[in-house]
Amino acid sequence: MIRNNRLSRGYTDYPTRLLYLTRGIQRFERLGVLKNFRKDFILAEPGAIPLCCYAVKKGRVITYEYTNSGEERVYNFMEENSIMLEANLLMDKPVQVYFKTVKPSELFCIEKDSLLAAMQTDPQLMMDVVESLSYKFFAAMDQVRQTCIHDATWKLCNLLLIFADNFGVIYDGKILINEKISQQMLSNLLGINRITVVRIIKDLKNENLLEQINGLYCIRSTKRLKKYQDASATSRATFD
Repeated sequence: MIRNNRLSRGYTDYPTRLLYLTRGIQRFERLGVLKNFRKDFILAEPGAIPLCCYAVKKGRVITYEYTNSGEERVYNFMEENSIMLEANLLMDKPVQVYFKTVKPSELFCIEKDSLLAAMQTDPQLMMDVVESLSYKFFAAMDQVRQTCIHDATWKLCNLLLIFADNFGVIYDGKILINEKISQQMLSNLLGINRITVVRIIKDLKNENLLEQINGLYCIRSTKRLKKYQDASATSRATFD
């Protein structure tokens, strides 16, 4: 199932940060057992070799680890219609990061033998696995590139645009991000301290680019925010 609610602006040709299969998980549903998991359930932790992989029917799973200072570093959101841990399961490799539900979730649990048999007989399912692995690789490279090239302002603007693209709804001529996103979550996703996040958000509000409505972030104009983001990149390039 394609995420029809996306307000696509063509910033990327693939899901990034918020991962999902563009064709849905229907081909995986027949392979596993559907189970319910409570919020904050640890599905896998570093060092463990998983006994199954998961396909997300409802809910959300995050991948994260702890830094040397004890802070949580979030890498991706595994959204509805995503699969996870398939590489570790197929290759018998230990997990490198934590996988945790951040809301009550319905997940299909798929064992290795079932996945292997389906991959051998169903080329379309094989392509789904390839797509999932490719998107994760592209997303990882994108995050590395952002860390090396862009400053905190650019990265925060980019993340807000990604959220707007996936969760945005039209509201009074603006884009309301219809998901609760805390400043701490933004900090964890971007690997920057919360004080910096607070400062950048304040700057965006002062520039009349961002506001909050009932606790939700609202982008007044995605075009203006993108222009502000580009100016941040230009400013850094000039400074460098």
